[in-house]
Amino acid sequence: MTGSVTPLERSLEPGAARATPLDALRLAQETLLAGETLDMGALAAQLGLSRATLYRWVGSKERLLGEVLWSLAADAMDAAVDDARGSGPDFVAEVIERYMNAALGFEPLWRFVARDPEYALKVIASRHSPMQRRSIAAVHRVLEQQASAGAIEPALALDSLAYLIVRIVESFLYTDVITGGEPDVGAARDAVRALLSAPRA
Repeated sequence: MTGSVTPLERSLEPGAARATPLDALRLAQETLLAGETLDMGALAAQLGLSRATLYRWVGSKERLLGEVLWSLAADAMDAAVDDARGSGPDFVAEVIERYMNAALGFEPLWRFVARDPEYALKVIASRHSPMQRRSIAAVHRVLEQQASAGAIEPALALDSLAYLIVRIVESFLYTDVITGGEPDVGAARDAVRALLSAPRA
């Protein structure tokens, strides 16, 4: 044997394991799924970090929660895309319908919203939210695929359409927080279909 120590050997030494930003995401996911409030001090202690290091990793509690929510929503969006049928405006509208129905059935999301609706909406739907930013990116990919296939002829730039569709989803999914009404998946689906069927100016 040589006297050199490999990175693997160093990692296997007792006490050598070091937390990473992905560990922070994983523990925050577990907290949300358990229906508990995310405490940044407790999270830092679990990771063996100072609060300053944790905040340097994640930016803020709101940004971490936004990443957690999207990490849990991403599979639902992928499944909606995989399961939707057809093409064009009907396809995109069905993706949105399936995604919203999955969200409505995801209890950890609604426990989080019920605890502090205004704060939850800030985490989910503000322009600084990773949840909104990643949602827009996911919808943009769907639109880009449909446009490349010639299945839609967008009347607006895809960036603008993706943003509008996400805002439609937010408006009809979180209606109870915004206006006190009931979520309306059908209205969101129809609005998305109408938006994508609009003729070019």
